[in-house]
Amino acid sequence: MQINKLVLRNIGAYHGDLNNFNFKTTTNHNVILIGGKNGAGKTTILESIRIALFGSMAYGYITENEAYFKKIRSLLNRKALHENNQDKYQIVLEYLSTEEFEPITYSLIRSWSIKDNKIREYFSVKKNNDHLNAQQISDFQNKLREEMPPRLFELCLFDGEDISRIVSEEKIPDYLQDAGKILFNLDLFVNLEKDLQNYRQQHAKKNSDASREFEIKNSLEIELQDLQNQLENLQSDLLNHQDEAAELTDLIRQDKKDFEIHGGLIQENRQQLIQQVNEIEQRRKQNSDQIKAFTISYLPFYIARETLAKVTDQIAKEKDYDSFEYINTTLKKDHLSQLLSSLTPSSNLNLSDQQVESLHSGLLDLIKPSITEVFHRSSFEQQNEVYSMHKKVQSIKSQHYVELFDENAVLLEKSQELRKAIDLNDNSSEFKELLERIEESNRRLEQIKMISEKQEDEINEIHEQIKLKEIALIKLNDRIREYYKSESSYAMTEKLLTVSQRFRERQWQKKLNDVAKEATKMINILFRKKDYIDRIHIDSSSFQITLYNKQRHEITKERLSAGEKEMLMLTVIWAMFKVSEWKLPFVFDTLFGRLDQDHKKSLIEHFIPKCGDQVLMFTTDSEIGTEHFETIKDITSLCYTLEYNSFQETAEIVRGRYFNMSKEISPK
Repeated sequence: MQINKLVLRNIGAYHGDLNNFNFKTTTNHNVILIGGKNGAGKTTILESIRIALFGSMAYGYITENEAYFKKIRSLLNRKALHENNQDKYQIVLEYLSTEEFEPITYSLIRSWSIKDNKIREYFSVKKNNDHLNAQQISDFQNKLREEMPPRLFELCLFDGEDISRIVSEEKIPDYLQDAGKILFNLDLFVNLEKDLQNYRQQHAKKNSDASREFEIKNSLEIELQDLQNQLENLQSDLLNHQDEAAELTDLIRQDKKDFEIHGGLIQENRQQLIQQVNEIEQRRKQNSDQIKAFTISYLPFYIARETLAKVTDQIAKEKDYDSFEYINTTLKKDHLSQLLSSLTPSSNLNLSDQQVESLHSGLLDLIKPSITEVFHRSSFEQQNEVYSMHKKVQSIKSQHYVELFDENAVLLEKSQELRKAIDLNDNSSEFKELLERIEESNRRLEQIKMISEKQEDEINEIHEQIKLKEIALIKLNDRIREYYKSESSYAMTEKLLTVSQRFRERQWQKKLNDVAKEATKMINILFRKKDYIDRIHIDSSSFQITLYNKQRHEITKERLSAGEKEMLMLTVIWAMFKVSEWKLPFVFDTLFGRLDQDHKKSLIEHFIPKCGDQVLMFTTDSEIGTEHFETIKDITSLCYTLEYNSFQETAEIVRGRYFNMSKEISPK
């Protein structure tokens, strides 16, 4: 795989349509050099390549979701969003692949539009300039993820800070193990062995599980029997309560019938009196609410209604005076003279200054209000509030609220009389004992209903428990039967596990031996101390790296400088790629940040030219100076400088120049 072109349209700091990168390289010029200060847009390029290839999987999501679109929104150009561009966000990635010994050019176009504040993604693919249909795009994505999963692509991205962190935290063995599984396709065997081991563990448990399951089965059967007994007892109690409730209902019905026969008229009169009392109390409440509302809101203004009228009149006069003041300041004498001249252009009417003065004073006297003192200076809203309150106060009829007070007094007296009549009727009623018996029967009936409802809930819950335990018992019996069928599959699992482990161990040993040989050759070229390391050994179980000199004595890694340790790690990873034979571009992000001048020069001269057909290097001006630039330009196909224009709020791409060191370095 070799990346040919990248186009960014309103992505990150890149505003507009003209953000194009040509990444094509040649055999002897395999480097694309991209320089830029921090914040100039280098990280956006790397993230755009990931998204163009893998979409939501670039962030670890299986499908497009809200979290993915939230990350995409943060990637869109803020200036374009501010300009309300709804459908002008796009990443185009073109790369070259080899299929059946033929070069194939793919163009991946991933676009986004915003509608109703929601992001929608569109993805299309061109194969040799022919658009793929929906099914072909789906097949292409599946094939791409199989041949180059996101984890494999991440291994091609070398961040200088991450490498320094791995070295300083002594996590090189962990990194090598994880990288080797992917590069050598050994993760397939690791996953297979995990599945086989899980199956073996499950089978091993079945010996002890079988006896436990028989115990559980006996326990379930006992629990089921106990639940059945509880259910029968509850159903019996519920039936007894239902019978008692039926008897009480009949007794209450008979007592009510006796009451209606012997005392129905008294009861009817009592209900009528209670209804009258309720109606009176409702009427009194309505009257009290009206009086209360008036007292809270309008009573103070009604008491001061004369003062309110004066205030209203004063505000109206002040309004007229404000109008007069406006005219007085606006109507100038020279304006009046010009107006008169324009009204009589054909006449020779020429008024003297004294006549204009008299006319001006006369007009003002005509409209001048009688008020001479202004002290309210109220706003338009305040004037409306005063007018509205004055109008409301004028419409109030005080006699209406006096009548409400009087009516409430009369209603209270009538209510008290009716209550006395009810109390007298109840105390003198000869059916008091009958009413108390009916009331007691009703209380007991309500109690029985509550107990019955609780018992019905308990019965339903026991039914559910019985159902669940019966299902569990069925599954338990099925597992016991399956146990006797799994003996032959267990033996096959043991054989597969042994074969897989042996194959994986041998592959690790073989691959790591090849990696160590290639790394030894490269490290002796790169290190300032020539032939310092004679042999590198990588343990296939611990992945620890051991260094030996010509005397076959171990070289402790503590004797290496931080820069040498980083170069050792880079060399081993490069060797793993070479042994795996993956043809992928290498991407170095601020690789030289912690290396001295000699090691930088050594990497440029000997390491980077051997990193495959394409190397993308993202650097700052502090990493590669004039001296090293003169060296790297000989293997560079194209260079770019990224400059952030804070005034335009966009990143600008300068092609053919690396900072201020050269105008053009593209090979002839």
